[in-house]
Amino acid sequence: MPRNRPALWAVRALLGAVALLPFVPMLLHGVPGLSLIVNGCERWFSFQCQRDPARALHVFGRALPVCARCSGIYFGLGLGAWLAWPRPSAPQLRLWVAVASAFMLLDVLSEALAWRPAWASLRVLSGFALAYPVGVALLSAAQARFAEPSEAVHDAE
Repeated sequence: MPRNRPALWAVRALLGAVALLPFVPMLLHGVPGLSLIVNGCERWFSFQCQRDPARALHVFGRALPVCARCSGIYFGLGLGAWLAWPRPSAPQLRLWVAVASAFMLLDVLSEALAWRPAWASLRVLSGFALAYPVGVALLSAAQARFAEPSEAVHDAE
């Protein structure tokens, strides 16, 4: 059992909240006193995403503030940390991330070379497939960090 369960739950909650980040500006826009949060999210999204409206997911008739692939990355990272399943070994994790990276590269190249149109569902899937195992790995690392010393030795065996 982890020695610092509240800290582990805080890590899980923070990483899990990443899945909701694309919805924050839409949900908080116009709420008095929360414009600082909305503006901070908008600045972050502008920094890390191309934000092409044609490539955005639409939820309840409104576009999310990031592209479909970035949305998939946020959803995958958050859900991976929240579910923390399956727990791949380090070699399995490297293989998963390598295959997901190749999948994303194929998605990007096939769209850039005009072999197919932009498909939001494929963009979400490629982002999700890459970020999900990273979320699982981050939570596993936090669990190892907060494990009792005897558990850490047992888990490493």
